[in-house]
Amino acid sequence: MQRILLILLLFTALIQGNVHAESRGFNLVVVGDPQPQTEEQITRLEREIIPQIGVIVEEYRATGYPTAILLTGDVVWDTMEFLPRVKAMFESLGVPVYAVIGNHDHPADIANNERIAQSHYEKVWGQRYYTLELGNTRFVALDNICYTDHDNYTIAVDRKQLRWLRRTIRKADENQRIAIMMHAPAVNYRSGEVLDYATEIIDIVGDRELHFITGHRHRHATADIATNITEHSVAQVNGNLWFAPICSDGTPRGVFCIEERDNSWRWQHRILGESADYQLVAWDEGIVRDNESYVVAKVIGWDASWRVEWMENGEPRGEMERIEIVDPDYMHYVDKEADYDDIIMARLRRSAYPHGHYYRCRRTVENSEITIMATDRFGRTFTIGVE
Repeated sequence: MQRILLILLLFTALIQGNVHAESRGFNLVVVGDPQPQTEEQITRLEREIIPQIGVIVEEYRATGYPTAILLTGDVVWDTMEFLPRVKAMFESLGVPVYAVIGNHDHPADIANNERIAQSHYEKVWGQRYYTLELGNTRFVALDNICYTDHDNYTIAVDRKQLRWLRRTIRKADENQRIAIMMHAPAVNYRSGEVLDYATEIIDIVGDRELHFITGHRHRHATADIATNITEHSVAQVNGNLWFAPICSDGTPRGVFCIEERDNSWRWQHRILGESADYQLVAWDEGIVRDNESYVVAKVIGWDASWRVEWMENGEPRGEMERIEIVDPDYMHYVDKEADYDDIIMARLRRSAYPHGHYYRCRRTVENSEITIMATDRFGRTFTIGVE
């Protein structure tokens, strides 16, 4: 009888162990370029940004899955004295916090001495390249800022790191996906080409599923490099350099959330202060320049896999027409609300150019009720109405 009971207990433990293995995962809250430069900005980070990220972190902790935070570099804006303060702020949220080094995480007054320039970051955050495991993913942090001085740096990964990366990948479980965390992107988003240094990384990783997680551009973008390779370029958490409450591509202040469940990833941009269901913005006719006769919608966290459809008075009208425009809300802020010196105003305007996550439709019935439905690559559908 005791032997039978022992066998049953072992069988139960084996089943429970397998269920745990199949359902293991994580939540990663990715914070793009916090970059405080002044006492006012770091105070706003502490009082405005951190509490709202904390709400999302608490939502994730309630799922029971491990939760962590990643800062995509430019932890500060040439203000090395702020590094420990920023680290302490994020650690106060009660989950592990990781970071990568950005170009602004080097002292602006040091030139031609990369070792010393890096040391300020390392004293607070530790190694510039390291590896960790969450769920079924092997995360690898790399330093892709080859620093000469404040105005001169190249985007690359040195040979020493590449040799270390090769050893790290060789030791990783062959069933793990790989996530490379760096500051600057792997893709040139103007040409669409993968940068040479990133091609080397791709060759080292081989046939595994690979994700790049980067910042630096202050805009949201998802690039499907190949069927098993994706880059997530994360928008700046605080808007545009603390000078606008929205990024120049129209991405609202927020964080990029990655969830692993049952060995699959899904992700989305989470707007600070809003629920996860808030993914659409819509403008009625007469508001969007050069599109005055159309209803126009913006898809937050968009990528090329989204499908955007519309209904009029409950009748399906098919897919909306995708267009490229400068974000109306961003330009309204710059033209009507922003009040900075000429240098900053010029910077705000210079960073605005058309993006492709906008859609339009034209009513067939005057004053009809419009419903817009956007479905992402994971099958999640978000709706917004326009009357």
